[in-house]
Amino acid sequence: MEPHFIVQASGAMFDTISPEGWTYVFGVFVTDEEGTPVEGLKKRSFSVWELTTIGELDIRLLTELNADFPTSKMPGIYRIQTTQMLGIQAPAPQEFVFAIRVGTGRGKKLRQGMTTVPITYLGKAH
Repeated sequence: MEPHFIVQASGAMFDTISPEGWTYVFGVFVTDEEGTPVEGLKKRSFSVWELTTIGELDIRLLTELNADFPTSKMPGIYRIQTTQMLGIQAPAPQEFVFAIRVGTGRGKKLRQGMTTVPITYLGKAH
């Protein structure tokens, strides 16, 4: 079997102040095929696709938890925040499905892994 990544992820939405709305955030855990956490991945190693309407999302922020906060002792954990968001008046509820791909290298040196993540938007709490 070719070398690959094992990718696990969960997602949520949180409200933003400016512009006012809701954005997507994902917690992603990446290991190699032997289960060793993968560290040092860069923003260009990740892609996020919204599968409900089919489109790639722009990644605004990538945080490698263990690199930025070594006391966490959580290697291989990344936080991804997208640029895309829902407006504050978006109808609720809505269901979204995302695909997250993690890849490095090219051609015969390509190593990648993928997973899907559902998110339900329930609207603003009153």
